[in-house]
Amino acid sequence: MSEARLSIGQQLDDLGLALAVPVGHRVHEATVQLVTSPEEYAHVVHRPIKLPLQEPGSVPVPHPVERCVITVVAEGQRISPEQHERVKTWLRANGIDPAKVAFGDITVEYKMRGDQPGRQVIGFTEFYENPDGQREMNWKTQESALTFQRWVVQQVPIEPDPTWQGWPKWHAEMAAKRAEHERQAGDDA
Repeated sequence: MSEARLSIGQQLDDLGLALAVPVGHRVHEATVQLVTSPEEYAHVVHRPIKLPLQEPGSVPVPHPVERCVITVVAEGQRISPEQHERVKTWLRANGIDPAKVAFGDITVEYKMRGDQPGRQVIGFTEFYENPDGQREMNWKTQESALTFQRWVVQQVPIEPDPTWQGWPKWHAEMAAKRAEHERQAGDDA
């Protein structure tokens, strides 16, 4: 005959856990650190349990957490020497050796919970180096060096581009370029 399983609440009651809740209040949420022990000296510490458990429908839809990706430099993007130096300085400030960063996207990613940004990580592709500090060949493709995706917690944010004049100026420049392109296309016809 199997032993009846006690709920967490029953087990806590058996431990004599008492909590004074003010009159008219109720427990909305609790976190329990569960430690089990089949023997006297063998303790197993389990992941904290948040009660009540998140049941379907308890999180609003659409989910209010936004995943934000800021592209610092896009693969194939041409940047000025000044911008290149600024990005290298920012990478070094975050403990990244710019010489090890392969040509490709450099991003900053984080989650927004309401108006609070979470931990920000810098994502980039890094060249793999052997213990001698030499780049390894990608032996599968035999066309380039071996690389891997790397993520580093951002300690120092990158400053805005000092030459950036804002979206209105950018939209005006793009509209002027389109108008010039359409004018040239009309002259050629």
